[in-house]
Amino acid sequence: MPGKFIALEGPDGVGKSTLAARLGDLDYTAAVARLDGAGHGQRLVFVRRRQISATSDYSARIMSQLSTVLWHSGDARDLPDAFWVAAQAAWFTAHATTVIQPLLAAGYDVIVDGWTHKFFSKLLLQGYTDNELQTIFGRIRMPDAVLLLTADIGALYDRRQARFRPAELGMHAGYAELGRDTFIHYQQQGLDNLLTFAARHGWRTLALDASSTVDDCVTAINPILTELRASPRRPAASRS
Repeated sequence: MPGKFIALEGPDGVGKSTLAARLGDLDYTAAVARLDGAGHGQRLVFVRRRQISATSDYSARIMSQLSTVLWHSGDARDLPDAFWVAAQAAWFTAHATTVIQPLLAAGYDVIVDGWTHKFFSKLLLQGYTDNELQTIFGRIRMPDAVLLLTADIGALYDRRQARFRPAELGMHAGYAELGRDTFIHYQQQGLDNLLTFAARHGWRTLALDASSTVDDCVTAINPILTELRASPRRPAASRS
């Protein structure tokens, strides 16, 4: 039986990557090494949203170049949002097809540290519509279940001691100066959109205390994750 695809979503700085890594039984490299074996049904694999394929050399070469464009080319306003939207759509298409799908087909459950939803929540603030996002991202595999993590936005900024990229501070949303105030405003608006998505699609939500330890957060998430893995698979939800 195919595995279940689960995503953690939430604002920047809420801890999706740290928590997803702790919640998984295996990392991506270990899971791929075992793809030819059997008995994967009880294993949960942590896969990073930025993971490059290890099942297709061709896809890996292309994803490596996309990764450089998306996350290692600096921050500037020179290119319009439409450029980055197209690049993200290409990335998620390759990721879903050659990173996620082989694991699901082998019977692994998969947890990722975010999928398209946070990106969508910000694009809606930058003038895109639901219909436009549906058209551009409509063929990309969506998670079977989503857990939305929330927290006080100001506390998230303070916890990371202001170490955020300009894009996370709202660079593409037209703010004149970037800092704590723009982070709070931009991220809160994005979180409001994520909460709308959660209500629309029946996601589970969990409010975290930004001062809590990773262990405490994992303890709070585990029962919900167990429930999501055991629940019947829902029809594929729309993108936003």
